Formats: sequence, C-alpha cells, structure tokens
Amino acid sequence: MSVTTQWCDRLTDERIQLAQKAMSNADSGLERLEGFILKIEDFHRLMNFLEAIHRTTYNTEPSRDRGTIYYYRNFLNARNVKGEVKNSYRAYKHLYYTVFDAMCCVLFLNNFGLDNAESEIPLPKDFDGWTNECKINWINSVCRNLVNKAFFEDDMFMELREILTNPDHEENYWISSLENDRFKCHFCNSSYSYVDSLKAHEKNEHAFQPSKQNSDKTLKKEASDELHDYVLSLFRLTALHKNLDSAVDMGDGYRVVRSAKYETPIYNKTHKIKYFIGSVHLTAMVSGTLPVHQTKRLIANRFINISGGKNSNISLDEYVEILNRDTKNTCSGFQTKESIIKHSKEFPHLINAVKHVDDICNIRGRKGYHTLPSYRDDVKRVVADLLSVDAFTDHQDRKLVCRKLVQANNPFKDCYKGLSEMIVRHRPVLPFRRFRNKHL
Repeated sequence: MSVTTQWCDRLTDERIQLAQKAMSNADSGLERLEGFILKIEDFHRLMNFLEAIHRTTYNTEPSRDRGTIYYYRNFLNARNVKGEVKNSYRAYKHLYYTVFDAMCCVLFLNNFGLDNAESEIPLPKDFDGWTNECKINWINSVCRNLVNKAFFEDDMFMELREILTNPDHEENYWISSLENDRFKCHFCNSSYSYVDSLKAHEKNEHAFQPSKQNSDKTLKKEASDELHDYVLSLFRLTALHKNLDSAVDMGDGYRVVRSAKYETPIYNKTHKIKYFIGSVHLTAMVSGTLPVHQTKRLIANRFINISGGKNSNISLDEYVEILNRDTKNTCSGFQTKESIIKHSKEFPHLINAVKHVDDICNIRGRKGYHTLPSYRDDVKRVVADLLSVDAFTDHQDRKLVCRKLVQANNPFKDCYKGLSEMIVRHRPVLPFRRFRNKHL
C-alpha cells in the first residue's frame, strides 16, 4: 500500500477522516483509505493562531486604553485592520508586528535606562576597535538578557506541566481511571466503557459530585497593574506567532512542529477546537506515532521556495492558495469542461502578457505613485507612546477601561481547563486512524 503525505486545512482534514470512518469496515487497508498521512499546513496555522491571539488582546469597545492593540490601530490610522482576521490577515499581522517591534525597542532602551528613542546608546569602552564578531556577540548578549527577562523570567508553563503530569489533580480525575479502554470506579470494582456511564454510577451509587473549580481571583487584586500585565501578555503571544512565522520563512520544519505545543493551550483557551485537534495530531505524529522515516518527511516536507535566496520560503498551502486564486480569476465564468480546458491553455500566455504589458503598450515612464506608510516611522511613533505611558514598568492600581482586556501577564494561565481530557480524547494511536476516542 502506498503512503501519501497530504497537506490540508481543518475542513479538508475533517472530510477525509469522515471518508475513512465510513470505510472503516472494509477488508483491506487500501479500501479503508489508509494511505494518507494528513498534516495541518502552516499558513492556516499562522492565520488561526493570530485569530486566537486576537480574541484575547483585541477589543473594539470605545476606550482610551493607551498601550492596547486597538488603540494603536487607531493611533496609526490602520484602516485596513477591520473585520475578521481571516479576511484581513496580513493587515492584522502587520499591526501586531509593528507594536511588537516597538516593544522590543522599548525593552532595549529600558535596559540602558534611556527614555527617548533618539538617545545615544552607551556602548562599551573601545567599542569601535572591536571586531565585528565581538560586536555581534555583545548585541546578542544584551538581547538574550532582554528575552530572558521579558519572556522567560516566569516559568509560563509550570502550571500546565504540574497539572498534566499530576494524575491526582481534579482535571485528571476521570481520565486517570482509564485502564485497558475501560473507566474504573474510584470507590468500587465496577468499570465502564464510557466515561459518562462512570460519572452517572459515581453520582447515583456513591453520591459523588466533582468539586467546582473556583474562579481565579488574582486578576481582581486592588494593587495589580492591568496595563503592564496586558502588554507583557501581548508581547509573549506575538513573539510565539513571530517565531512560527520566521520558522516558515527559514524552512525550519523542526521549529515549526515544536510550535504546535505552544499553540495547543491557546487554542484550548480560546475555544478553537478544530485547530486544537490539529495541533494534538501534529504533535502526536512526530512523537512516536509515525515511523522515523515518515516523521522526517512530515517535518521537512512543508515549504516551497519560488523566489530563490535564503529565508524566502512559503508554506505549501499558501502556494496552493495563490494558484487557486489565479486559476479562479482566469477561469471565472467558464463552467463547461471544454471552456475550462480551453482557457487553462491560455493561462500561461495571460501571465506572460501581464508581466510585459508595459513593453507591449510602449509605456516607458511611471504612471503614478503609491506611497505606503513608513514601517520605521510607525514603529518610532509606537515606541514614543509606550515610553510615555511607561508600559513595561509595574505601577500599582493602573487599570484598563475595557474590562474584557484584563488578563494575567502569563498568557498560558487558566489554559488547563479541559485540556487533559481533550488531549486524551483526540490523541491518535495509529497514523491512519485519527478519530477521537468515542468512549471519552
């Protein structure tokens, strides 16, 4: 039986899984459609991860909360940032990256005690005489200290690790009783195939009711700095998105796959269930579900470079989306088989004509100018505003007007609710049969 690695978005993935489920009783692996290794591609992941970040950090309620992403959308007059993220992905990404780069500049200035972007950086003595390698090492050491302080100062994943590895935690109460595909009662020797049956048994026979989790009260402390917590959370989430984005540009498949582990809790927190399942599948596939040679294929076969040079890769699904867009624009209105074939043959000639339209029309001069906003100037404006509000310094009792944006500075806080059960439910056991555990 041949094995094919096939890219897809979640909708395609669902359709193929349903087709496999419908044929699950067939006699052979070929008839059961077990020749596909599906993988969620990275352009759709980037878009949905930014959408998850958007749900926790972006709110259009009228407010004067300086330092928030919606404030800077209006501050920079980014009118193309509107509607849903999936319909304006590049505009939203441009805005988030502008604010993120400004935050990096502010952290760099704060490291040297400077309060102005035009201030002179205090360089080490005899810096001009250093070799280029020494200068780069010095800059890298400063940046490493900033990253450790702003991103790794607190162990953001400690809460998740303790819960996922602790079978006695209340989040793991039901799945910890799973043995040999049956759920054992915590009070007697009864066992059940379905977890709902176990819940009903313990409730009726043993009068057991699971304790309700108390809502987190830490965000309501009177002395908390809500703006500082929001800015740190925004910085950390955008850094994770940019890490995935830069890994795609560099064609770093191992870093792309590792990123799924950090996306999973955020998807769980923001209720993006489909891409939560996709992240669980991808992580499980490269963690022992697939053989070694197929694992390497799954990791490496994710990118294409159509422009040449380093760091110019794009995801396979983005490339297919580009081809789909051009093909639909070319064949729009031609619905019959003959007309589609006829016009598809004209497609290469149309592309060649579009590329050389100026030469064909004997146009030599510019027809007009289109001025884009200066990214550098936008970053400098945001830097000046962040410095003026002293966003990265903890001030007690500083509050946000928009209460929906109030959050902990750790974006992974409170991501654990239902996480263990969802991972066990959707973790694949075989590479070709990735259906959820219907008993859980």
